[in-house]
Amino acid sequence: MMNSRYRSFIALFYMCSALFITLFIITMSFSLLGYWIGGGKDILSFFSDKLFSYFKVGLAGVLIGFILWFFYYRKL
Repeated sequence: MMNSRYRSFIALFYMCSALFITLFIITMSFSLLGYWIGGGKDILSFFSDKLFSYFKVGLAGVLIGFILWFFYYRKL
C-alpha cells in the first residue's frame, strides 16, 4: 500500500506533466494552423523558429500544475 506522502508527489508530477503536454500541444497546433491558414510557406522553418516559444508556454503549465497541487491536492 502506498503512503499518502508518495500519492501527493505522484499527483504533483502528473498534474505538472499533463498541463505541460496539453499547453505545448495546443500552442503548437493552433500556431501552426494559423500560419498554414494565413498562407504561410515552409511551415517546418516556422515551427523550428517558434519551438522555444512553445516550450515557454508549456512551462507555464508546470507552474499552474504546482499551484493547483499546492492549494488543492497537497494533503491527499
